[in-house]
Amino acid sequence: MTVIIYRDDATLSVEDLQGLYRANNWSSGEKPERLAEAMRNSHSVISATAGDRLVGLVNALSDGALVVYYPHLLVHPDFQGQGIGHALMTRIMARYEAMHQQVLVAENPAAGFYRKLGFEPADGTQALWIYDRSGGV
Repeated sequence: MTVIIYRDDATLSVEDLQGLYRANNWSSGEKPERLAEAMRNSHSVISATAGDRLVGLVNALSDGALVVYYPHLLVHPDFQGQGIGHALMTRIMARYEAMHQQVLVAENPAAGFYRKLGFEPADGTQALWIYDRSGGV
């Protein structure tokens, strides 16, 4: 059984981040320097490692008083189904449990996972975004 270590870690290496994001086919993996900067600028980042390998992470953006937004939760495909995503979310949600709003946007296949953690669709709302599909920096 592989031992997973969880830690606060906003200074992950560019290579580790890019590897995790690319393994999950996230387009931000093609913007490694900006991805590393995004993690450094996050309110919180919790990473999951197996030995020296980054196998998961979650980050939070927050005003520190009322609202927290969880933009990224990733687990390397080789480690999915082992409870790592649940452990990452449980840890970060505990940090922000006093917040008035905890918000995330989930792709439809992942919505059930988040519902098990207590998230529910917000009545009368819909997720909106401007998304750069160009892949450029």
